[in-house]
Amino acid sequence: MRVLAILTGLVALAYASPVELEARQDKPDPGTVYVEKVSWAGTGCPPDSAVADIAEQGTVVSLGFSKYVAGTGTGMTAADSRKNCDVRITLHYPQGWTWTVASTDLRGYARIPQGCSARLGAVYYFSGQSTEYSSMIPFNGPVDNNYRVTSMVPTESLIWSRCGVTGPLFNINSQAIVTCTKDALLGVDTQDTRFEMKLHLEWQKC
Repeated sequence: MRVLAILTGLVALAYASPVELEARQDKPDPGTVYVEKVSWAGTGCPPDSAVADIAEQGTVVSLGFSKYVAGTGTGMTAADSRKNCDVRITLHYPQGWTWTVASTDLRGYARIPQGCSARLGAVYYFSGQSTEYSSMIPFNGPVDNNYRVTSMVPTESLIWSRCGVTGPLFNINSQAIVTCTKDALLGVDTQDTRFEMKLHLEWQKC
């Protein structure tokens, strides 16, 4: 089963400048943009349960999880029905540019019986900024299959880093929530954030 969610919404950019912006196709030299570091914390990614791989010359961050499973039913507690993982990424990029992440991929397995539901979502924000974008993607039973979710933030809702600020932490706080009185689970195996110039980043000149 393949789930493709195109997220909609509107986020006000309180820090936006009234000056005219350069064309979107103008981008910094790709060789000057790369991930410096990545960290994570949460009930879905406790210590020693997640691994990260920074690939493609520092422009792709892939995480693998071994304990990111929300579930209900046999052997589960109330706390098990909701899991999260806050992934924090520091990106190196040239002065004079502002950037944002436009998409992220989540893959895993869902087993949701008839009459039950689950949600997989994330909150996107820069540390130190009040503006954020959130989404929740529904899984309505019966579901018993692998899934891949690609969440895409529409252009009008993109959350930009502040101009003149170097290396702010970008947070992707994902959540898996199961609502059911039977045996059900929603597991997250991988989370990929891609920093590719054409597909996954949007740029503006400050």
